Amino acid sequence: MTPLFTVPKNLEPFQHRVQVGQVGLHVYDTVQPQNRTFVLIHGLGDEADSWRKVFEPLSGFGRVVAPDLPGFGRSDHPRRAYTLEFYAETMAALLQTLKVSRAILVGNSMGAAVALRLTLRRPDLSERLVLVDGPPVRGKLSKAQMMFALPGQGEKLYKGFRASQDAAYDSLRPYYGDLDSLSEADRAFLRERVWDRVWSDDQCRAYLSTFRWMLLEGLRGHPRQSDLASIQQPVHLIWGDSDRAIPLEAAQLLQGWMPRSQLSIIPNCGHLPQQERPEELVRLVVGR
Repeated sequence: MTPLFTVPKNLEPFQHRVQVGQVGLHVYDTVQPQNRTFVLIHGLGDEADSWRKVFEPLSGFGRVVAPDLPGFGRSDHPRRAYTLEFYAETMAALLQTLKVSRAILVGNSMGAAVALRLTLRRPDLSERLVLVDGPPVRGKLSKAQMMFALPGQGEKLYKGFRASQDAAYDSLRPYYGDLDSLSEADRAFLRERVWDRVWSDDQCRAYLSTFRWMLLEGLRGHPRQSDLASIQQPVHLIWGDSDRAIPLEAAQLLQGWMPRSQLSIIPNCGHLPQQERPEELVRLVVGR
């Protein structure tokens, strides 16, 4: 049987296993020390392979590190609560293990929330923030999201995709401006990858734990405007104009909360610019 979460061929030379405390992480790392380091943090239910199109292009501008967050992909899946605090602490420990003193933190979706939490807790580790279609901010939940929040019901819905690979693949559509416009190779990769995810009990557990915790965070009023306003690092918000998962209005709200932020909008793009518009994203991340 083919193992779950196989590594894309272009990323094979960069894969490493890094032990961070009690958690083993699967990490892509160009390794060579350079003037600056980009740390790429994927979103909820994703893996570091989300960055497969931007990893090598970014390496021309600095060291690039992209981990599978704990609970996802090929990293360890400890049985515990998955919270932004846990992810931020793990990322801080990873940077220290890799001897990265400061990094440009690039986070997509929930990964942007991790980058923010790390910056608020350990500002010394954050040189600059690039928040790509995230973090999520308070808003109305869809019916599907409300169902995922219910214990038992969420697990049933997640594992229900095992009945049909076509249905599992179609569940990706809200995250892309136009899923069908991707190359045949990209669509084949995503079709197999989503199938890996729905068959992973460990990833199901991590996904729902994180989702439910973040939902409670939102109900408590997080992220707080006062926290975001206190960030001293430059912040670049990058958003797809066709994002249906976290609409552009969220980016405009965040920009108003962070005085040191700028907003760039990528046309004809959904929630994952690193996959739909990788060249444009690289240009914006490096500031060109």
